[in-house]
Amino acid sequence: MDKVIIIGGGIIGGSILYHLYKNGYRGKAVIIEEMDALAQGSTSLSAGGFRNIWSTEVNMKLTTYSIKRFSEAEKEFGVSIGFDQRGYLFTFYEDNFNMIKDFKPNWDRAGVRTELLTPEEIEKMVPGLHTSLEHLDPEIVEFLELKPIAGGLLGLDCGLVNPTPLAVAYIEKTKEMYPELVEIKLKTHVDRIIFEGGRTKGVITGSETIEGDIVILAAGAWSAKILEDSGVPDEQNIPVVPLKRMLYVVNPPEIEGVLDIPFTIIDKGVYFRPEAMNWLVGKAKEEQEPGFDTEPEKDYYEEFINYIMQARIDGAEYCRIQSMWGGLYAHNTKDKNGIVSFHPDFENLFLATGFSGHGVMEAPGIGQSVSEFLLKGKFETIPEVSQLDYKRFRENKLVKETIVI
Repeated sequence: MDKVIIIGGGIIGGSILYHLYKNGYRGKAVIIEEMDALAQGSTSLSAGGFRNIWSTEVNMKLTTYSIKRFSEAEKEFGVSIGFDQRGYLFTFYEDNFNMIKDFKPNWDRAGVRTELLTPEEIEKMVPGLHTSLEHLDPEIVEFLELKPIAGGLLGLDCGLVNPTPLAVAYIEKTKEMYPELVEIKLKTHVDRIIFEGGRTKGVITGSETIEGDIVILAAGAWSAKILEDSGVPDEQNIPVVPLKRMLYVVNPPEIEGVLDIPFTIIDKGVYFRPEAMNWLVGKAKEEQEPGFDTEPEKDYYEEFINYIMQARIDGAEYCRIQSMWGGLYAHNTKDKNGIVSFHPDFENLFLATGFSGHGVMEAPGIGQSVSEFLLKGKFETIPEVSQLDYKRFRENKLVKETIVI
């Protein structure tokens, strides 16, 4: 392996580049990014949370490993990534809370540190939040389809991170250490991947052809489109679509302690967390159609998300939008999990995409894992990553992740 081409200059592509050289690769590498700066796509538009609370073991292992690496990043790279282990708080209605209590031993065995919380403990942790519905008009409860919060799950090792400086550090540090080997191509659109005889020879970008031994597709929500443009038929393409997710920076309720809360998830998947002196708020739009539209919708916050917040949190009616944006999930329609393997039909096309909103949280683990597989032929640090092989779709061995926000 003398030359690697990485499509995607975000945190996944950057982590793969960095870990390849960290683990001994000394061939050439070209990393291609369409934007005019690194990590300005989905990486910079993410909610900036990390957690190791998942329903699948592979995600527990990937994120637990990655959290440790996040905690070491400032020392490793000399940059601040805003690492803040303030916790993740999931709240549940009675039926789901009983399921969570039954599932907790799985987290315990995987080394995922969690605590079950009572409604009273939740209210102490999030000032102004009401777990009961006694303060609401019954018509509002019926309209919003609310139920009392029966309990919560606190992820003790979870928290917040700014992924953009880490992604940039991955790439620029590697370039600094190996200037003759690493090439960074910005403002470069990949027109197509070149396929010939069940292999890829490289990529075409405008008038330039770049050849390499391995092409690594780490383009997130754009990955399936690149394969389609390259002539890959639907039956050989990846089950990944772009799905808009919107975030809103709002002023917080005027209650003491609201900037000290964990990343909190309440009814209908509405979530909020501190963002400087404000709150960052979001919720996946259930009827969102796949596509590359990223225009944020003011009405979605004001006429749905904020209604839920008002029902639960004192003063939420004054949480007015300060700014907003939309980004894209690389949504795996089959099992909401990443694809990390060679494509079975194109022997030197490696896929690292489709993470369905948890790519940032798993990026250090993915970089380490991909580098191990390319250099040693196996996943050593996190063997469970082998479950994310493309072939699982054809063999009906899906790894369905159910805890996706």
